[in-house]
Amino acid sequence: MRPERALVWYRRMSVVYGLGAWTLLGSLFLWSQKKNKLPVENMSKVELSEAPKGFYVETVVTYKEDFVPITSRIVNYLKSWTGGPGPKS
Repeated sequence: MRPERALVWYRRMSVVYGLGAWTLLGSLFLWSQKKNKLPVENMSKVELSEAPKGFYVETVVTYKEDFVPITSRIVNYLKSWTGGPGPKS
């Protein structure tokens, strides 16, 4: 690539990068401003006479038959490239 053409390409990519960076920063700023402006009139305060007891979270995981998680697939694929033992068939 000629130096003049490389310089033009470099300048274009700098503009694209700068535009993307400023767009990201601007959207984060607007998002944080919107997040801080919560409607006060819609907020109602609920007072409890005592602290609630017995809160818990229950998670149910259901796997399909012969299901292989994506992380295991990736690890087995990488092992096949590096010479390690591949997937057990």
